[in-house]
Amino acid sequence: MVEGKNSEIIKHVLDTLINISSRKTTKGHALFTMNELMQTLREKYNFLKHIEINDNRFSESQEPITIMSDINSINTNEIGDALYDIIKTMNLKLGKEAGHFFIKELKNNLQENYGESFEEMGLDLGLMQLEYEINELTKKIQK
Repeated sequence: MVEGKNSEIIKHVLDTLINISSRKTTKGHALFTMNELMQTLREKYNFLKHIEINDNRFSESQEPITIMSDINSINTNEIGDALYDIIKTMNLKLGKEAGHFFIKELKNNLQENYGESFEEMGLDLGLMQLEYEINELTKKIQK
């Protein structure tokens, strides 16, 4: 059984992605990138329309991420696939600014509370980090 509701897990993942990205770039750039990414992925994952990214840099009362409860009825494997694409694409969009251990840092921030949920969703952040490192090594070898 998944430890938390889909909306809670997604919100925590997106908040953590934005916080990590904000430290490596700026909060405005992180929010813009996440919003752009979500709009692109809505074509593949229709349920992402239930997530809104807000630029709250100038508003203390507004949360950066709003998730409607409708997302809790979505199959956890679909949520896992979407989170995989969100994390991977965010890492690629930030490029070198994300840093070599972007996914590992995300894993360290989330694994304790959501490790079992990620397993049930088919989301393995350790494997994602390894895939990223192999892809980077392959690029270096090909040069």
